[in-house]
Amino acid sequence: MCQKAGDKPMAWRVGVSCVDITPPLHIPELGFIPRQHQFKGMHDSLMAKAMALETEDGAAIIVTADAIGFHRNLLGDGRDFVAEFRQRVHAATGVACEAVMLAASHAHSTPETIGLTPLQEVEGATEWVNTLLDQLVACAVSAWQDRKIATVLAAVGEVVGVSWSRRIIGKDGKVYYLPNRPPDEQVEREDYDPQLGILLARRDDGDIVWVNFACHPTVVQVNDFVSADYVGALMRFVETHLPRCRMCLFAQGACGDVNPVYRTTSDFADAELYGMALAGEVIKQVALLRLHYGHPEREAVAQTFRRISGWRSAMLTPKIAFACEQFVLPPRPDLPDPQEAEEEYRQVLAEIGGQMWWMRSERPLTDEERKLGWQVRAAWDKWRVAVRGRDERERIAEVQVIALGEAALVGVSGELFVAPALWLKANSPFPFTFVIGYANGYNGYLTVKGAWAQGGYEVSMGQWTLCGDGSGELVAERALALLRQVFDEGK
Repeated sequence: MCQKAGDKPMAWRVGVSCVDITPPLHIPELGFIPRQHQFKGMHDSLMAKAMALETEDGAAIIVTADAIGFHRNLLGDGRDFVAEFRQRVHAATGVACEAVMLAASHAHSTPETIGLTPLQEVEGATEWVNTLLDQLVACAVSAWQDRKIATVLAAVGEVVGVSWSRRIIGKDGKVYYLPNRPPDEQVEREDYDPQLGILLARRDDGDIVWVNFACHPTVVQVNDFVSADYVGALMRFVETHLPRCRMCLFAQGACGDVNPVYRTTSDFADAELYGMALAGEVIKQVALLRLHYGHPEREAVAQTFRRISGWRSAMLTPKIAFACEQFVLPPRPDLPDPQEAEEEYRQVLAEIGGQMWWMRSERPLTDEERKLGWQVRAAWDKWRVAVRGRDERERIAEVQVIALGEAALVGVSGELFVAPALWLKANSPFPFTFVIGYANGYNGYLTVKGAWAQGGYEVSMGQWTLCGDGSGELVAERALALLRQVFDEGK
C-alpha cells in the first residue's frame, strides 16, 4: 500500500501551509434554534493547515481545518466533497488519494458543513462551499511544494483538567453529566482520554508541531461570533510562545462522548484557558524532544532516561505506508416510518402557519416561540432520520491508516466514542497510534454497544445518529485490521 513519490529522498521531507477559511457572515452555523443560526461577527479566524510528508518509499498529506466537519454530500447530490478534494490533490502532487486525509477540529462556532440542515438553500452557500474546496486543495498543494529535509519525532504527554466524559454511566444504567455525577461507588464508567499526542518535524528553518487530543470544542458553541474555540487558542499560543515554531497544527481525537470539564459558557476567556493548558503540555513535550534527541554525545544517557522514566517518545524511521477502507454501518434500531414522520412534520409546521420567519428574527424569542421552534425542529429531524437512516450511502464509513515510521494516524469519518479508541490504541501494533475523528466525511456519532439502552443526547432522534448500536466497536475493529495490515507490510 505504499506509493513512490518525488525524488526519493533518504530522509523525511516535510512541508506545511495554512490558509484562512473564515466564512462570510451569512453562512450559518449549527445553532440550536432553528439550527441555521447566522453569525454577527468574527472573534478569531478559522484556518486550514496542511502537513505534507515524503520519504523514499511513500508520501502523505494531512489537512486539518477549523471546521465542524465535512459531509461528503456538501456539494450536493451526485458529488463527493472528500473524493473531489483527494482527486484534485492527487492530480497536483502525485500523492495517492488513499494517503490524503481531510480532518476537522469539530469546532462548533463554525459553518454548518456536516449535513444536518439544508445548507444549499442558503443564498450564496453553494458558491462558498466551492470556494472552500478550492482553499483546502490549495493548502494541501502549497504544503507539498514547501517540503524540506526534516527529522520527525513523536511523543505522548498527558493533560488532566481539560476534558471529561459527558456520558458518565451509573450502576443504575443511566447517563449522568458533570456536575450531577453520582457518588464514586455508584459510577459504572466514565471514559475520557487525557493523552496528548505530538509529532515534531524539525527543519533548519523552524519546527512544525502537530497535536492530537480528544475533547469537543464546545466552549463557545452557538454564539454570534465565528471562532475556532480552544483549538485556535492552543495553536496561537504554541506558535507565539514556542521559540522557532514554524507552525502548529491540531487534529481532533475520538471525542464523541468527551466534552470540556465545564459546560458551554460562550466565554472566550475559558477557551483561551483550555487552549493554554494544552499548549503548556505541547511546549513541554517539544522542549523534551529537543533536549533528548539529536545530540550524539548525549545518546547513551538519553536512552537510559527514556527507559527508566517510561516517557513515550521516539525518532521516527523515514517510512510511509497507508491503507483505506469504506464499509456500511448498521442503521439505528428505532427508525420511524418515513410517511408517518413526514405527516407529523407537516402538521406541526401548519400549526405555525407553514413558515418560521420569526426563528430568524433579530428580537429575542418568546417562550412560546421557542417551544414551537423545538417542536418543529424535532419533527423535522425525525422525518429526516426516517429517510436518511434507510439510505446506505449515509452510513458508508471510512477508516484510513497512514503510518509514519513507528507512528500511525487513524482517520475515522465520524464522532467516535472514546472507549473504542482507547481499545484501539491499546491493541495497535504501532508504538504510537493517534486516532483522528471527523476525518474524510461525517457519519455522526459512532456509539458503543448498549448506548441506546442508556439513552442520552448522542442516541436521541436526530440526524447526528444514523448508525446503529455498537458502530464504534465495528469501526475500531476495522481500524485494527488495517493497522495490522500496514504494520505487517512494513516489516
